[in-house]
Amino acid sequence: MHPRFTIVLMVLFVLAPYSFAQDGPSSFSLQILHSSDNESSFQDPNTLEPKLLHYATLVDGLRQIAPNGRSLHLTVGDHTQVSPFYLAATEIEEFGAPGSADIALYNAMGVTANGIGNREFDGGINDFARMLATANYPFLAVNLDFSSVELEDGTPDIQIGEDASNIEDNVGKVVKSVWIDIDGEQIGLIGRAPADFFNVINDPEENLPGLDFVGGRNPEDNQPLISAVEQVNEQVDLLEAQGINKIILLDHAQDFTSDPLAAQFLRGVDLILSAGSTGFMAQATANGPFNYLRQDDTPEADYPTVRVDANNNFVLVVNNAPSYSYVGHLIVTFDDDGVLQDIDALSGPIATTREAVELLELYLGTELDVPATIQTIYDRLLETDIIQEQFEVVGTISVELNGEREFIRSSETNLARLVTDSTLWWANNTFDTPVDVSLKNGGGIRASIIGPNITRLTVNAALAFNNDMVVIELTASEMIATFENAVSRYPASDGRFPQVAGAYLEFDPTHEGLSNQPSLDTPSRLKTLIITRADGTEDVLVSDYTAQGDLERTFRLVTNSFLLTGGDGYQSLLSANEMRGAENPEIGEQQILIDYIADVLGGEVNIPLELNDPRIVIIEGD
Repeated sequence: MHPRFTIVLMVLFVLAPYSFAQDGPSSFSLQILHSSDNESSFQDPNTLEPKLLHYATLVDGLRQIAPNGRSLHLTVGDHTQVSPFYLAATEIEEFGAPGSADIALYNAMGVTANGIGNREFDGGINDFARMLATANYPFLAVNLDFSSVELEDGTPDIQIGEDASNIEDNVGKVVKSVWIDIDGEQIGLIGRAPADFFNVINDPEENLPGLDFVGGRNPEDNQPLISAVEQVNEQVDLLEAQGINKIILLDHAQDFTSDPLAAQFLRGVDLILSAGSTGFMAQATANGPFNYLRQDDTPEADYPTVRVDANNNFVLVVNNAPSYSYVGHLIVTFDDDGVLQDIDALSGPIATTREAVELLELYLGTELDVPATIQTIYDRLLETDIIQEQFEVVGTISVELNGEREFIRSSETNLARLVTDSTLWWANNTFDTPVDVSLKNGGGIRASIIGPNITRLTVNAALAFNNDMVVIELTASEMIATFENAVSRYPASDGRFPQVAGAYLEFDPTHEGLSNQPSLDTPSRLKTLIITRADGTEDVLVSDYTAQGDLERTFRLVTNSFLLTGGDGYQSLLSANEMRGAENPEIGEQQILIDYIADVLGGEVNIPLELNDPRIVIIEGD
């Protein structure tokens, strides 16, 4: 038997004075393999490490230690993302549609269920429907309403399953909850999509026609009108009514949400697999391959973290780092009443590296091979023209360009500066009328560029959405509303956090955050906002928390098409676009950055990691 530590010890450490009940025999142990936010990131764009292959190999090997062969493989949303690997499937005859290779890989790895995120919809509702139709598992969400979805002719219908029914009857369907039978024990699975879903999707009215939240949403801020907390509890009741007393929630939480599903609001949920967050869970010390972390990764919370629910029962919470970089591994034991008893000491994340595979081989005493189907699909994707074009070198760097989520959504970085400078340069060399300021949402930058070479693959990974760049005219009051929204959720690591060129701002996060406003005459968090106009003159919009000058004077701003549709709460840009329109020459930000590196920087990027001349200053308690 593998060494175990009882959950009592963990609870005494984390949540004293609580402890788990110890009455009754420990009768049912279960392995849960899990990941989230994989986003079609099969290969590290900088090192070319085949993360997908290591992930699949580890999953295969870890199943060998599942107690009595009992194992679930669960994913928690952002299953895919429009990217070269996502699109490369279109060049392979047996797939022929974007994202279909992703689903074939998940099928081959035996995924049990996916809790729906938001990135699965980046290619639009028709891509989603085609992927769903080929999945050998259900997609779960209590709070998304697919009943009125509009699809193109020839697109497979989106099948909607029956709540709290057998998983076998819900393959290839969207459903709120299911149960799966393992050795005569039923395990309930429930999913929740993010409450910010319609703010982080590019133009949902156009790309996801008919999709809505269950119960609808507020037209002013796209937030759900009905809380997912009670929707989850409703599914718990349906499952428990069938005698199911072991329930797992697949929760694609964002870093900030108006509808948090914290454990204390729930009942009957034993495990929460969380996604979309930046706090990385692991134990401090590796045990062979178990809790074996990538270099420089450090845990920010225990794996698992223990919480209590609305009835003071214990709930385990786990998460995982994104982009196929880890396999989450949890082994738990329940008693006959479905009460959690033990956590196996081998629980914890495992890095998807060759070294971790070798450590698992040593532990198992056997050699592990990449599953043949996974290797074949991966090799065929690499051979496509779409992927081969990605290896072209477009420049070099002397210092790593930081696009890591924890930094890019809460501070300036050198990669963000490069990106915003490139778009402002492009705008002023494209349009006859000068452009004053460039705004990029931090959530639109998805990865670092390590170098020394910059390839198309690293650019495409960093700017994965490749949104069109657009220019729009804003009044001063609209500009104030834009930047108030940009800083409204700090210190939450939110995708709307601004990266800028042509602007300088100071803000105080202790003041009220104002989001989703079409215009504002009175700033809240903004202490200072200065725009450097295209002619070099400085125009002060906000000084000492007070708007300055004529609030009807105008500025020209270059940003991405996602924000123009009100994405990330930028209602000011949506409103301005509806009133005055915008200029859109339909060129993506990836090519703009490549052109800037070549034409302006001569192929060599030299921006220090620590920026000496900040454009965004955070002050507190001013």
